[in-house]
Amino acid sequence: MTSTRVLVLTSDTGSGHRSVSRALVAGASGAPERGIELIEFDPLVSGDPLLAQERGTVGVRPALMDRVVGLYGAVIVRAPWAWGLAFHLAALPGMRSIYHALHGRTVTSRIRAAIRATRAQAVVSVHPLVNDAMVAARNSEGRDLPLLTVVTDLVDVHPWWANGAVDRYVVGTGDAAGALIGLGIEPSRISVTGIPLRPTFGRVTSSAREMREQLGLDPAHPTVLFMGGGDGAGRLAEVVGACDAVVRSRGKEVTRFVVICGRNEPLRAAFEAREWRGPTTILGQVANVHEWMTASDVVVTKPGSLTVSESLAIGRPLLLGPPLPGQEEGNIPFVCDNGAGMAYRDATEASMLLDGMLADPASLWEMGQRTFPLRHLKATERVLDLVQSLVMKSRNPQS
Repeated sequence: MTSTRVLVLTSDTGSGHRSVSRALVAGASGAPERGIELIEFDPLVSGDPLLAQERGTVGVRPALMDRVVGLYGAVIVRAPWAWGLAFHLAALPGMRSIYHALHGRTVTSRIRAAIRATRAQAVVSVHPLVNDAMVAARNSEGRDLPLLTVVTDLVDVHPWWANGAVDRYVVGTGDAAGALIGLGIEPSRISVTGIPLRPTFGRVTSSAREMREQLGLDPAHPTVLFMGGGDGAGRLAEVVGACDAVVRSRGKEVTRFVVICGRNEPLRAAFEAREWRGPTTILGQVANVHEWMTASDVVVTKPGSLTVSESLAIGRPLLLGPPLPGQEEGNIPFVCDNGAGMAYRDATEASMLLDGMLADPASLWEMGQRTFPLRHLKATERVLDLVQSLVMKSRNPQS
C-alpha cells in the first residue's frame, strides 16, 4: 500500500519542537495501517538533507537564520533575558513583516523544495517561525495542500503562531485555545488534544520502585530528577548544588539525585568532577527520559512545555524554576494552580521546597494524583487522526 506523505516542519530552537515532530513521526511509523508517512524537515537551516535534492532551485549557503538557530541554546543558558527581550519585541506591530522581508522568501523556497522532493500531500508546522512561510509555500504551489499547525506551547501563544489560512490548529490546553481565538483564529479550527508526546510516555506501567530497580538504582531510596531542557538551562548547577547542600544535610543523605544535562557537555563535565554528599547520577542526552521520570519521586526542572507535559503524562509532581521569558511563563500557574507541583524563584528556595516535599510523602503523592486530569496520553493519535481527516477532505471536498 502506498503511503500518503506528510511534511512536518520543525527546528532545533529548543528541544520541544523536535520532540513534537519526532513524536508524530514515531506515532505514524508505529501505526502503518494509517497509511501515512511523516517526514521531518527543518526549513530554518540550510543543511537539511532534503535540500540536497533541490540544489538547483534553493540556495544552500548558510543564511543569518542558520546562525540564529545555532545560538539559541547558548542564549537561553547564559542570557535568558535576551531571549525574553527578543520574544516580546517580535510581538510588536511590524516586526513580523520585517522578519518575512529578511527571511520569508528563503524559508518559503525551502519549504516548496521539500514539498516537491517528498511529493507531500499535507504539511504540518510545529514551529511559529515557519507558519507563515508554510502558507506562502502552499499559495505558490497553487494546489489544495492541507495545512495543520501544532502549537508546542501549553499556555502562552506568540502572535506568530496565528495565521487564518491554516486549515487546523492543535493546542495543548484550553488556555492556549483561548489565546489563539484572541489572535483571530476561528474556534471551529482549533482542537484541544494536548501536546503530542512520544509513544513511550503512554506505555509506562512500572512503579517508581520497579523502575529504579530496572535502572540499577536502590529501589528503597527516594529519587529526584533534575532537568534543564535539551540545553541544560535553568541555572541547573546552582539549583542542584543548593539542593545537595540543604536536602542531604537534613537526614536525607541516601536520596538519589539524577541530573540530565542534555547537550550541555561543560555542565556535565563539571558535575562529574564534583564531590557529592549522596548518591548522584550524571547523564547527558538520554533516549529514555520517560524511564528516569518514572523512577523519580519529583521532577525539578525549568517549566518548558514539553518537559511539563511529559512529567504530567508519567504522573510525577513538578518543582518548577523561573520560566524562560515569553512562552514558559504561563506554565507555572497551569501546574501550581492545579496542585500538580510547586515553583521556586532561586536555588535557595528550590532546596527548601524540595526538602519539604521529600519530608511529606503524603502531600507528594497527592500532587502526583493531581497530574491525572492534566495529561493527554492520546494526543499523538488524535493529531494523526486530524491529519488523515484533512487529507481525505482535500481528496473528496464534497464529502
